[in-house]
Amino acid sequence: MIQATDIPPTTDGAAVPVPAAVPRGHGRQREQILQRVLRLLHREEGGVLWIEGPAGAGKSRLLAFAAEEAAPAGALVLTGGGVAGHGMPPLAPLLDALGPLPALRSREPGSAHREPGTYPEAGSPYQLMRQVEDRLRDLAHDRPLVVVLDDVQHCDEPTLLAVRGLTARLAGLPLLWVLAARSHHDVPAVESLRRDLLTERAVPLDVPALDPEAVRLLVRDLLGPRAAQAYPYLPLCGGLPGAVRQLCALLASRTGTPGAVRTGGDPVAGAVAARRLDQLTRHAKELVLIASALGDSLTVRHLSRVLGCGESALLRPLGEVLAAGLMRAGQQHLAFAHPSVRDAVVATLPPPVRLSVRRRSVDLRLADGTPPAVLAAEIAELAEPGDEHAIRVLATAARELAPHSPATAAAHLRRAVELSRDAAPRRMRLAARLIPLLWETGEADEARALAREVVQVPPDAATHARVCLELTRMGGRFPVAEAEAHLRRALGHRGVPQPVKDQLLSTTLLNRLLAGEAEEAGGALAGSLARARGTHPLNDLTQRTLRSMSACHRQRWTEALGHSESVPAKVAELDPAYGAALPEVVVSTVWRAALLGLAGDGTAAAELVEGGLADAEQRGRRAYLPLWRTARARLLLDGGRLPEAARELAAAQEPAAAREPAAAGAGPRASGTSAASEAAMVCARARIAFHTGDDAELEACSALAEACLEGEDRQSRRAGAWIAVLTALYRDEALTRHQLGVAAAHLRRGFLHATCLDAGDVVLLVAAALASGQRDMAAAAVEFAEERARLNPGLPLFAGAAAHARGLFARDADLLAEAAEFHGAARPLLRARALEDAGECAASTDAGTARSRFEEALRLYTGCGAQRDARRVHGRLRKLGIRPLGAACAAAPAAPEPEWRGLTRSELGVVRLIAHGATNREAAERLFLSPHTVNTHLRHAFEKLGVRSRVQLARLYAREVDSAAVSA
Repeated sequence: MIQATDIPPTTDGAAVPVPAAVPRGHGRQREQILQRVLRLLHREEGGVLWIEGPAGAGKSRLLAFAAEEAAPAGALVLTGGGVAGHGMPPLAPLLDALGPLPALRSREPGSAHREPGTYPEAGSPYQLMRQVEDRLRDLAHDRPLVVVLDDVQHCDEPTLLAVRGLTARLAGLPLLWVLAARSHHDVPAVESLRRDLLTERAVPLDVPALDPEAVRLLVRDLLGPRAAQAYPYLPLCGGLPGAVRQLCALLASRTGTPGAVRTGGDPVAGAVAARRLDQLTRHAKELVLIASALGDSLTVRHLSRVLGCGESALLRPLGEVLAAGLMRAGQQHLAFAHPSVRDAVVATLPPPVRLSVRRRSVDLRLADGTPPAVLAAEIAELAEPGDEHAIRVLATAARELAPHSPATAAAHLRRAVELSRDAAPRRMRLAARLIPLLWETGEADEARALAREVVQVPPDAATHARVCLELTRMGGRFPVAEAEAHLRRALGHRGVPQPVKDQLLSTTLLNRLLAGEAEEAGGALAGSLARARGTHPLNDLTQRTLRSMSACHRQRWTEALGHSESVPAKVAELDPAYGAALPEVVVSTVWRAALLGLAGDGTAAAELVEGGLADAEQRGRRAYLPLWRTARARLLLDGGRLPEAARELAAAQEPAAAREPAAAGAGPRASGTSAASEAAMVCARARIAFHTGDDAELEACSALAEACLEGEDRQSRRAGAWIAVLTALYRDEALTRHQLGVAAAHLRRGFLHATCLDAGDVVLLVAAALASGQRDMAAAAVEFAEERARLNPGLPLFAGAAAHARGLFARDADLLAEAAEFHGAARPLLRARALEDAGECAASTDAGTARSRFEEALRLYTGCGAQRDARRVHGRLRKLGIRPLGAACAAAPAAPEPEWRGLTRSELGVVRLIAHGATNREAAERLFLSPHTVNTHLRHAFEKLGVRSRVQLARLYAREVDSAAVSA
């Protein structure tokens, strides 16, 4: 039936006043209706208006408008309409519109009247239609007549047939039919009526959704000052006036100020969505509900497969959904009109149904060839324990994602382990694959705990051996009892593949060598390597790195460089997807970079480090960041860039709150790092503090050194002794023979973890021994430096260190000057120290020479940011009666803070040099980068800073960085 608030029903032909409606939107349709009504009134010209639109589009309001315009002007308005599912008698809508019918001519006069809601008992619908036709003829002869029928899609078939016949037979009368029906309604009789009427020149009126401005005006009319409360919900309404009115009624009945739309928990959103769903046909409603569970974008083919029907079966319900504005169609995909629409619709689905639909969708997409990595997150959410298919998909996805996103791969494997908790062998094999991913992403504790569980109860020998290999790769001690027994078992079992055995043996030796536990001169290592019979590229790479480190231990640095030359080629032979994620590859590459830096090829070394660091940052390989950052800090330190090196080391140990306790006496260290790796970081920190005069930092390093000296780790003890040497020189304190002896052993070893010791460290040992009155130990250190230089004639750094040590021991100014020339521009700190010592030797005999050497040393120290060294040389100059120029003593231009305008540290370093006038090539040489890398950093910096030229860059840098440093 028609609602009284939309179109007032009439009785016995008397029109009832129509309540005023808010006239928002649909102006064109109102104009057409008005023209038809005027033609009826003034020309007595009838016809048919077919109004069509989705539920809530405002069709009933247009019918009310037609009645409003016709009734006051003298037309008789008859209203009726279909009612869904009420089982009305034949022709009930027409009978309701006409009111009491006169008796059939063969009936008694008293039978003409009936009570409302009762219908005459005619013999057939045909007889009733004749009565309706006669009644309409009689009424149309008296005055113009308007018959308004709403919800035609709900009328019974006799009514639809009657309307079809009556519009044709009464076409010459002043009778205007105004019919309204929903779009795309799956009622064949309605479609047939529509087609026939439009063929016979009925006027169609489509009722679209209102535009956004009309909707806002309507909301403002209905809610007044509270209109803003409706704005977050308007996407749910789809521009349909009926839905907007319902929304406003709901909001008007609520107290308080609603917040944002809440998915699945907002009663207003739920009520609006529920009403819009109820206005759809059953098939259209099912389509929307299923689509809401499938995501924001889907194809028609996929939707049809989930619904279990062909694409053709979706044409009518999909057309209805699109007309209702719930969804929209793109070139290839369907999508909801707004995310809030989908959220509100999917909230009406029971959770089990929602999960079942999503799981069916995932299975279909997998069957269509969608990569498991794309669907793994959904499967992880939907799967239940014991779901073998889900476990396989998650494991496959983890294998695909591991090279690119180890954290995501670890999450998928962790979920697969959870799902397989009732299948012990399967769970252990999955856990074995999860262990390296956890360690790689910085979850060292969880990785070791899981490894301990698998090693103790392995499902098979191969899995046991692989977990032993992963534990070895992590460094440190096995977190299980009888570690050696586990290694022997893995190496001796016939079920373990030979490549795994070879790699386990090689990695064990590499780990022990890095940790300082394999102090051999070639025999034990050579014998162990001979047992590795495999030819796998990874094993070959590891063995070459072992031989290179062994050569360094024997001070054969040229030989060590030769062994490491093939590292890049061997890495290229590995699987490009997995190679960079293997610890042996990372260690070998860092070691190669350290050797290149020692050989004076800082650019090639920086290329290797920058590439590895970028990969670790991009892929989330947190376990490798301390190693790469320490290597980068060492290159910066060697190049005399102390502030940048300090920042790099600070970043290597972030976040401090996440540090885990180290082994006894080793001090705190970053998660995932070994004691030897942490010792290398602390030594670099102490070196920087030694040059810059950072008392607090050196005290912190000294405290860590004392803890290292009391610990059991051999590498940490030697590193602690070396930091004690730096601290003693810093404080002008003497050292004992024992302390000097341990420090000398540290230097003789040649490397700490994967970091080469600085060639000039031997000079500091000589200086410390002389200052402590241990001249014989100083002489031994000089002999060591000279022998090392003799064994490695192609490495000028060793020759410079030997000349410097001998010159310092013999106080030979010429040797010291020669040492400065050996160091050149590549090692400004070593060159400055040699010049300073040469000036000190010449101060008593040649003041002019001493002055020039002091001034050059001061310039170098100042450029490096070595404030303590600069202050010391400044004092030496004052003793000569020379007051250094202010510019010479000024600190180097301040580097911008790491967060300046969003630039990365690498970009900041390039910008700083370019802003001060350096060319790309000069910047590349200073930063140990290739010109191509400098150009890339500069291009990115231009984009972030919004500048287009070097001039603009220099001005911006001077204004925001240099001026701030001067004012500070």
